[in-house]
Amino acid sequence: MERLLADPALLRNFLTWLIFVNSLAVFFFFHHFAARALLTAWLANLLLVDTVFSAGAAPLSHVLLWTPLLAWLVWRNPDFAPRSPLGIWLIAVFASNLVGVAIGYAALIGSGGPATAMLAGL
Repeated sequence: MERLLADPALLRNFLTWLIFVNSLAVFFFFHHFAARALLTAWLANLLLVDTVFSAGAAPLSHVLLWTPLLAWLVWRNPDFAPRSPLGIWLIAVFASNLVGVAIGYAALIGSGGPATAMLAGL
């Protein structure tokens, strides 16, 4: 985890992957509620980082939006075939964003910066 946070190229590549895998929600948007919820959270995250939070508080936005969404995906436990396109996408989205949330928590805990202060104030 420390290597991912310390290496800007590795972090940039991971963020590119997150953007790609989360953007695939558009292919399932009209048929699956999980895709609509995920796309909404992803767009809200982009909007929050762009308008409310500074770039340094991006991990806070990610943690605040994706932690409940990932918990909801587990709790909801949608009925899908794991080898179907939807199943493969949901597994990739869940695993990727779980790593992203872990990175967000690590960044918040380790930074001691403004995002940590905002989180402490909640």
